[in-house]
Amino acid sequence: MLRIAICDDQAEQIALIRAAAEKYFQSKREYISYESFEQAFAFIDAIERGAIFDIVLLDVCMPGLSGIDAAAELRKHHNRTEIIFLTTSDEFAVDAFAVKATDYLLKPFTQSQFNRAMERAISCIRQRNSAKMVFRLTGGGIQVEELTQILYLENHGHIIRVYLGDGTMLETRKSMQEMKDHLDKIAPGQFLSPHKGYLVNLKAIHLLRPEYVEIQGHKIPLGKRKYRDFQEQYFQFMFVPAGQ
Repeated sequence: MLRIAICDDQAEQIALIRAAAEKYFQSKREYISYESFEQAFAFIDAIERGAIFDIVLLDVCMPGLSGIDAAAELRKHHNRTEIIFLTTSDEFAVDAFAVKATDYLLKPFTQSQFNRAMERAISCIRQRNSAKMVFRLTGGGIQVEELTQILYLENHGHIIRVYLGDGTMLETRKSMQEMKDHLDKIAPGQFLSPHKGYLVNLKAIHLLRPEYVEIQGHKIPLGKRKYRDFQEQYFQFMFVPAGQ
């Protein structure tokens, strides 16, 4: 079952968004539950009481608490929810990156635009639930990790250190090129090199600056000549639907 939340301060917009979602899912074999909120505070209250949603369709400009602020609160509880912003202005698009939004649609949106955003969200959910990687540990044994838990990789001679979302680190004996090739097969474009000897998970990036990328407090160097190209590839991967 997919759990979808719709949060918009206008009832007619909630109806339009739900209609678009129902049209998207009408030919798919999915059981969907919907919950609607006309206030961002009510949405956050539900999250704090334990509500979990797979996809949140969120307006940006709402009285009292903006959609961006609501998304930031959501991220404190759930990092895996796919967020699709729907708004009349593009001025908050940069802020959407900070809360790891799946997509950013301008109203009025077409069904085709909505479908592409939903396809991206569903693809992320499926990948998260299925994509895993097996590491042969330097000390013996193997360890299986979901790709979403891999923050970044650092090369140390013939050893690669893999830093994970739970704060731990594992070591495996493999070349960085072999690792990059394998990751590209599992998740094309998701892992990119900001500097020689590093691979980072684009979905884990919290801050992107000309000198470094920051992931959970770790600052990974970014080559001066790589910044523009890295930034372009980051935005392309995070916000441009596949096939566009």
